[in-house]
Amino acid sequence: MKLIIHRGTHEIGGTCVELSTKNTRILIDIGLPLVDEDGQSFKLGNYLDLSKAELVDKKLAKDISGLYKEDVESKQPDAILISHSHPDHYGLMPFVKSQIPLYLSEGCLELIKATYYFRGLDPIFKTVEIVENKRCLSIGDFKITPYLVDHSGFDAYAFLIEAEGKRVFYSGDFRGHGKKSSLFDRFIADPPGDIDYLIMEGTGIDGKEGYCEKEDELRDRLVTIFKEKRGLVFFACSSQNIDRISSLYSACRRSGRILVLDPYTVHLLDVLRKRAPSIPQFDFKDIRVFFTSDSNTRRLADDKILYKYKDSKITYDEIEEKKDSLVVKPSYGIRKAFAKKGYIEGSTLIYSMWGGYYENEKPFWDEYDISPMHVHTSGHAGVTQLKKFASALNPTTIIPVHTLSPDKFPEYFGNKVKILSDGKPTEL
Repeated sequence: MKLIIHRGTHEIGGTCVELSTKNTRILIDIGLPLVDEDGQSFKLGNYLDLSKAELVDKKLAKDISGLYKEDVESKQPDAILISHSHPDHYGLMPFVKSQIPLYLSEGCLELIKATYYFRGLDPIFKTVEIVENKRCLSIGDFKITPYLVDHSGFDAYAFLIEAEGKRVFYSGDFRGHGKKSSLFDRFIADPPGDIDYLIMEGTGIDGKEGYCEKEDELRDRLVTIFKEKRGLVFFACSSQNIDRISSLYSACRRSGRILVLDPYTVHLLDVLRKRAPSIPQFDFKDIRVFFTSDSNTRRLADDKILYKYKDSKITYDEIEEKKDSLVVKPSYGIRKAFAKKGYIEGSTLIYSMWGGYYENEKPFWDEYDISPMHVHTSGHAGVTQLKKFASALNPTTIIPVHTLSPDKFPEYFGNKVKILSDGKPTEL
């Protein structure tokens, strides 16, 4: 078996891993980088018209044979596996041949479809196979077993890949302190055995060993804050961090507050209703929807979807009346509308994402002399969890991926570590 990590040996984002035998070739994840060639947050819409050569030249994609729509002469990969619905793992999809079979979870598929819907994109894959926890599948020479994992990306998976007498475990992104932390506990109690190679993410390898705050503990902190604060509370988090929104809603219920969401967020939750009936929905008690004036809301209105949420709509009069009991997830449209009404002054901002993202929003909140309270826990495993994971699998070799610091791995995993370089083939 041959391994090529096309991207991710020394980088967080843009992950793409290739495994091949004599007869079969698969890719695991086809991610976009987190930042563009100028170091700015990546905006897909700026690059949709670029050719493969231009994407490669701008270092937004790697030159992978047969993957892209323009590669009509090259033999395409036999399959693409997507671990979860974060763009740094699936973002190249609009540029990829639609004939390549795509394997991913149901929740991952629904979130990707919804994301592209709001961007006016419709990347069509002719063959889509849904993966399920521990349900084995065969792709040519490969036998693949998906493992559902705890991660901030909804319905995320790791993969055990077997071929030519080798067993390779690809961790994907994972953690052990989220809403599905029991998955991590059960996995390390009963892991697959005889692993030759563990390709393991190392987002958190730069941190210190120790305890990671659990998602339920974060919820309890929010309950305390919501009870203590007066006036409007804004809670900034990713609309696709379903665990965090579930924690937020639970904290609102426990503190007697009403959660206000924008149409984009409630639509994302709505498309996941079948896959996860218990996650917060627009028609749940104490959830209201503020109809923002933005492109996402207009798209939902044009397609007659917005009407579905009309009974949950909150008006300005209700906001005035219930201001002290509201927690609002502040999309750009909500911030703009609430600023016009004078609702921002004197409010509380809780920021529940990686702190680096706040720099883009800081000028807005600075204008109102509001400093954020940072209440966040990582979507990735910390050092202690990485050590438990690797110890349970007990592989012969550990290969770092999705990390800025592969050189830190030997500090914790000793001579088992093999550090690779992007694009360099390795015989397993």
